[in-house]
Amino acid sequence: MAATVHRSIWDGVTELTKSAQERGGDPSAWAIQLSSALNSAGVSLPSTELANLLVSHICWSNNVPIAWKFLENALTMKIVPPLHVLALLSVSVIPSRRFYPGAYRLYMELLKRHVFSFVSQINCPNYEKVMKSIDEILHLSQIFALPTSEPGLLVFGFVFSIVWQLLDASLDDEGLLELTAEKKSRWLTGTQEMEIDGNGNFDEKRTERQEGMLKLNTIMAVEIIGEFFKHKVTSRILYLARRNICSHWGYFIQHLRLLAANSSALTSSKDITPDALLQLTSDTRQVLSRKCKTSSQKQFHAVIASGSLASSASQCHGTSRSAFWLPFDLFMEDSMDGSQVATTSAVEVLTGTSHFMHFSNHHLEKKDFM
Repeated sequence: MAATVHRSIWDGVTELTKSAQERGGDPSAWAIQLSSALNSAGVSLPSTELANLLVSHICWSNNVPIAWKFLENALTMKIVPPLHVLALLSVSVIPSRRFYPGAYRLYMELLKRHVFSFVSQINCPNYEKVMKSIDEILHLSQIFALPTSEPGLLVFGFVFSIVWQLLDASLDDEGLLELTAEKKSRWLTGTQEMEIDGNGNFDEKRTERQEGMLKLNTIMAVEIIGEFFKHKVTSRILYLARRNICSHWGYFIQHLRLLAANSSALTSSKDITPDALLQLTSDTRQVLSRKCKTSSQKQFHAVIASGSLASSASQCHGTSRSAFWLPFDLFMEDSMDGSQVATTSAVEVLTGTSHFMHFSNHHLEKKDFM
């Protein structure tokens, strides 16, 4: 009975979306109506199920502007989780970017708009569920040996994977992936085989248009990579990748240096130069100033309850204890920006659960603060 009701809800969402699309309905009105209907049905928002449905709707039978507007309004109305949507799009759009360059462009626009808003997203009520769903999509715990019980570490894997996917896609688009030691990406970034024209007709103008958009997309992709290293939150996350998963970082940085040395897209960019990108990725400055680190330690102890993280840290499969500071680092970003965050909210952010365990002083090594 429950399964029937659940299916009925999502069948209704599908019908509502198709109907609005066919009549060219206002995306904002559609989002408001959909939000109201889901609330009435008792669906917890933001909904990963709705995100799955909307992305599946677009890819690829409804790859039309209005369907993307529906998705954007669902993101704006906070009825779908942005990170989950971006994870879904990354595995669908990036491998198909040469056949759907417009979709790749829109994916990157959504990425720029939503991927840097971490603090607000980790405060959402479905945060832990969302991160587990993202892990199922991108296999982060398997690739990076991260514990699925630590949603903060999955955020860490998510950011690193998105940057790496953009990097390898850009190398592939410029014919540089063959120059890597592996000669392929560990991500699904290669172009999938598919029929572009059902009638088998060759459209020269369309091909020229697509080629032009592909070049612009590659420029945009390398610029977004630079933005990840410039942004104060994501740069810290990537700094943690460098410290804690060195083998993966080694492969990544080899690919990035190859891009910097050979990319015509990077040379064509008005926002970042090859030298600037290398500087951003090789800079070994402290991610937090000494003053901020001291403040962070004080606030950390102010919100701690009781217990020990020692056993949890020992199960981190090679990720050093400094990685446990990731959720706290994100919370501190919010605090340092002047946002008002309740202590109870901070505890939930730091742990991803309703109980926070104290990592006592004798377990902390000096290097965790360096």
